[in-house]
Amino acid sequence: MNSVWTTIMKKNKRLKLATLQTLTHYGIVLLLLFIVSLTGWSLVEIYLTGIYSDVRTADELINSLFPFLALVLIFAVIQYRRLSFEEYQISYTDEQFQEAIERTIKDLDWRIVENNKIFFRAVRPCNWTGSSGEMVTIIKEKDRLLINSICDS
Repeated sequence: MNSVWTTIMKKNKRLKLATLQTLTHYGIVLLLLFIVSLTGWSLVEIYLTGIYSDVRTADELINSLFPFLALVLIFAVIQYRRLSFEEYQISYTDEQFQEAIERTIKDLDWRIVENNKIFFRAVRPCNWTGSSGEMVTIIKEKDRLLINSICDS
C-alpha cells in the first residue's frame, strides 16, 4: 500500500479500494442497477422508439422500478458505511502489536498481505462455514488504531 493511499485513508477515516475491489464490494448495487436498467430500457422503447411489444404498461413498469430503486439506495448506503474505519484509542508497542497479530493469524487463518510500521492488511480466504472471505485493514498511529474489516469476495 503506497503512502499516499494511507494518508488519504487516515484523513478520511475511510478504506480506499482498488478498482476491482470496488466493483466486487458494490456488486449487489451494480446487479440491482442492471435490473433497473432493463426496465428503463423498456420505458425507452415505449416513450422514445415506439417499438415496445411486451404486455406490461408503462405505469406497471414504473411502479415495478420503485422497490428496486429503494434497494439500490439501501445497499449503496450500507456498502458505503462498511468502508468506514473504527477508531480505537490504545497505547501499544510494536512488539505487542506483532504478538497480537501472530496469535490472530494462528486462530483465524489470516494471510498477511502487508505489514509495516504504519499499515497492516490481511485476508482470510473463504471457507466451508459460508464465509466469502474477509479483508482486515489496520492503520497504526502513535496512540490509536484505525480498523476496518469487509468481505473479500
